[in-house]
This record gives sequence, structure tokens and C-alpha cells, in this order.
Amino acid sequence: MNIVAVLTEPSPAQERFFHQQGWQVARSQMPGMGQAPIAVRDRFDETTLRHALKEPWAGGVETAGGPPENFSGCFQRHLAEGGLGLSLRSDTAYGIDVASLFSAALQQRLLSSDSEIDDLEFVLHEMISNALLHGNFGMAGALTPDVAGLDAFEDRVEAALADADKVRRRVQISAVYADGLLEVAVEDEGAGFAEDSVRPDAVRPHGLDFISGMVDSFRLEENGRRAVATFPFRPRQKPANMVSLEHATVLVVDDKKLNRDLLTALMTAMGVGRILQAEDGDQALARIEQCKPDLVLLDVMMPNVDGYDTCRTLRRHYSLSDLPVIFITALDGPSDRFACFAAGGNDVISKPLNNAEVIARVGVHLQLGLIMDKLKLFQDRVHDELQQARSAQLALTPTPQSIDQIADRTGLAIEGLMETSSELGGDFWTLMETGPRQLCLLMADFTGHGTMAAFNVFRLHLLLSRLPRQVPPPARLLDLLNGELRRVLKPGEFASVFVALIDLDRQSLTFSSAAAPPPVLVSEGEVRFLECEGPPLGAFDHPEFEEWSVPFQPGTQLLIYSDALVESVAGDALVCSDDTLLDWVRQDRGDRRLAAAILERFSAILPGDPPDDLSLVSVGWPQD
Repeated sequence: MNIVAVLTEPSPAQERFFHQQGWQVARSQMPGMGQAPIAVRDRFDETTLRHALKEPWAGGVETAGGPPENFSGCFQRHLAEGGLGLSLRSDTAYGIDVASLFSAALQQRLLSSDSEIDDLEFVLHEMISNALLHGNFGMAGALTPDVAGLDAFEDRVEAALADADKVRRRVQISAVYADGLLEVAVEDEGAGFAEDSVRPDAVRPHGLDFISGMVDSFRLEENGRRAVATFPFRPRQKPANMVSLEHATVLVVDDKKLNRDLLTALMTAMGVGRILQAEDGDQALARIEQCKPDLVLLDVMMPNVDGYDTCRTLRRHYSLSDLPVIFITALDGPSDRFACFAAGGNDVISKPLNNAEVIARVGVHLQLGLIMDKLKLFQDRVHDELQQARSAQLALTPTPQSIDQIADRTGLAIEGLMETSSELGGDFWTLMETGPRQLCLLMADFTGHGTMAAFNVFRLHLLLSRLPRQVPPPARLLDLLNGELRRVLKPGEFASVFVALIDLDRQSLTFSSAAAPPPVLVSEGEVRFLECEGPPLGAFDHPEFEEWSVPFQPGTQLLIYSDALVESVAGDALVCSDDTLLDWVRQDRGDRRLAAAILERFSAILPGDPPDDLSLVSVGWPQD
């Protein structure tokens, strides 16, 4: 859904802010279908907040004291996927029972009618309290379990509420139902959740440590500024929304004005936005050429060109689904109805007209046509966005120019290829120069497909860009990356990664693996797999990664690849088994374009897009 900020008190500054967030802006009017309208107000009280959580609204944003710094990706994703969201000042969130209002709205909007939300409300209350007290108000440290401790706590809260900067900080609360779970997130604009907030506290025992046992999963993100909890609720079964006929066009073709006017009146009552009229077939064909309608109501018996010939002419240019035609006829025998369908009609309505029948039949064909139009637009948009995302993902890998520059400086023959599947995937590879004659090579493959796998690739690329100039040894690099990915990857997500450090002065190859396929090494005429193993990245808190070294001398070649190479199937057999891969390398060793040679053999057996992203990188040190 498109997110639309509906401004009750529009101003140019506010409009610019929401446009910068990528939202559409409406001035005190409800947007149409396919949009998530957000009520934007200076301040909310309980009544206006409750209203903003009712359909068709998707939540609210407060702007008093200036709009939020920005809206997090999690907040925007929840809204765009049909969820609810609130961005409130700290004093508003503290003074109103937001947890109760928000959980009740979730029950009414997203969850099955028999859902018990007591735990949900309690967890929300704790998440919001922690966001306010430990995040935006900056309160930390344990309290003494006595009256003096409680008084001190109240004094610190009052001081925070009197601090104009702290109360202007926002709390973002959002939720969406997806993949069988309700995901709820609360984010602050302060320093994040204090470490002591997750330890038992004698005064406030209901901290994050307590609620983590009440949910399906619980995690902290963004350095503790965001808490995310999931609940295994059943979703609410909503009736399918009918498509608005406001933008539909219907052409009424009949030689009798009375019939045309009657049908026009019925179409108007249905909410059809535009109704055209024609007196015969010639006039109808001219109108259709000028402005193609969404539906034609066509009389059979007319002077000049009758309904049958008119429909046959239309079918030479438009298919049944592209331009539906409903015949309106007084001829109601079986042969007459057959003639209407034989001429290319979609449906038949008999005269004298029954208003209810006309409305029902016309409604079905218009709704179906408009839904198909929307589906095609959606498919086209998704296709374009996937192409853009795929291009952006490919742009993260080294360019041919950068590969050539590294090859010129080191004398190595380097080739990297990535064949993308029909959807986004999680493959990634890169080169990093760690010295004048040292090269670090990394290949990663994240679990899954689609946008989340691609998003994790961008995460990894960002992590690598933050590394110090002196890249750590392979095992240490995997350990650092695991610590970062462990905090951000969702349960069940992980990455297989291979890292190799080539040192030309020492003529050595040092490598480490995180559940990656074993690379192939060509050395001194022998072709073999490099035996290496290790736990995947992002799956465990404190894994241990081993490191191995082998000689890398002139004449040596290394081939690394993603698992699609050895796991893809054609018919009932693997395209490239381990033995097959070794045979291919034996036949193509010595080729400076070893990766391309292997890919060519693979594609000869399985042409077209691979079932999964397929990456191959070869590095060779040519003989003098």
C-alpha cells in the first residue's frame, strides 16, 4: 500500500517532510483504495487517537514541536503491508493508555474475533514503558525497593516530563500480521534500552526479561532502540473489498433512446463514473476507437450495423477479457442466445430488463475487468521493482574495471560471474586488497529468496564497508561478521560464507568457511576440493571458526561457487555433482576464464535462468 499523510492543518514544511519520507500527502480528505491513510495532527488526545486506529485509517502521527526525525524502515514496512502505526510524542504516549488502545485496534483490525489479547496488551505496555523510561527519558540504574526508591523514581519521571527536549522525542509503535504471526515493534528516539532494563528489578519486575517469555519471539534491534515481539495469533478473515467503479467507463448501444436512458440511469446508480451512448453499430465502433470503454452493453436488433456484426468487428481487435460485451436482447430462445455467444459476447441479458439482474451481471464483469487491470499494473510494477532491485544487487559486486585494475597490480587472473534467478536472491561476492600483494576474496549466500534475502546482502555489504583498512584474517573476519549478523537476522536466517586470503609474497592461501561449499583448487597438476567446514553466520552466538593454509604458487587456480552449482537439478539428476565438477575443472584448468568455462558447461545442461542465484569466482596465478 502507498502511505498517505492526511494533514488536518497542512503547511508547506509538513508537506515537504512527508514527501521526503516517500509518503503521499492529502489535505484533509480520505485517499482511495490501495492506500494507508495516516492522520497527521498537532497533538492527539484519547478520542482522536482512538479514531485514528479505526478503519480506514492506518494510524496517526503527531507533529507538535516539529515532525519526527524520520520513520524507521520497520515502521514504514508495517504500514505498507497493511498494518497499523503510531508516532507519538513521549508526553502523549506517557499520558494515554496507548497499549490498551493499540492492542484493541489490532484485535478489531488484524486478529481473529476470538483472540485473547491480555498478554498482547501487557507486552505492549512494557515495551512502550521501556521505550519511554529507558530510551527517551534516559533513566537508567536500579531503584531501591522502598518508599524512597519509589519517590525517587517519580521525581525522575516528573523531571523528564518537564524537559522540553525529552518529551518531543517520539515513540514509534507499529504492527503487521504476516507469515502466521503478529509482529509488533516499539522504537524510541533516545539512547535505546538500557542494559539494566533486561535484568530483574525488585521495584519493576515486569521488564523486557519477563515479557520475552510471553511471546513467540523477542529481539532488540538498532542498538536497543527498537524492540520487536511476535505473537502466534490467527488472522481476521476480512471480506474481499469490491473495486470502486468510479473510474469505469460503460458504452450503452441501443437505437431506442428510452432504453439507453434507462441503462444509463442504472449505471449511474451503480457508481459507474463515465457512461457513453451510441445509437447503432457504426457509432459504437467510432466511440470505442476514440475511447475504449471497460464494458459494452449492446443491443442486437439495430439499423445499419446490428449487434452481431458490431461484436464480430470488435473481436478482431479486442479479446473477451480485454473488452467484455453484454448483449441486451428481446430474443430469448436458445438459438438466439447461442448466436450472441457465437458472435463474441461475454453474457446475455433478456428484455424486458430486470434492474437487479442488470446491476448484478454488469457488476460482475466490471469488477472482474477492473481487478484484472489492477493485477496487471501490480505485476508490471513488481517486475520493474524486481529488475531495479536485481540491478542494485549486482552493482554491489566488483565491476569489470576494478577487477582489471586489481589483476594488473597483482598479476592474478580474476573472473567473477553471477547468474540471477527469476527472483531476488541472497548471493554476494567481493574482493578486498589488504596489501600491495595481498587479496581477500569473500563469497556469501544467504538463506531464502526475495526481498529479505537481497536486503541481507545489502546489510553484509554495509558491514564490509565499515571494516578497517587492514582486513582481519579469515577466521577473525567471520567472527566479526557473525556478531553483527546475529543481532539483525531473523530466526531461521543465516549465511554460508567462504573467505580466502591470497598472499603472493608468501605464496600462500589462507581460508576459513562458514558452511560454504568446498572450493576447488588446482595445484601442481592436481584438482581437488579444499576440505573446510564451519557453522553458518548468524545462527549461533559464539561459534568457533577454523582457519587453514595451503601453498598458492604460480600455476595455481582457485574456484569458489555458490551451492546452486552443485544442487540444481535437470530432470531427475543433478546438473553438476561433486565428481562432475572436478571433471569439468580438469578439462578446463589452465583457462584464464575458468569460471566462465564452468558456467558454460552448466548452462548447456540447464539453459535459461538458474533455479537459484548462481555465483562463480575463479582466481589464478599464471605461470611466468
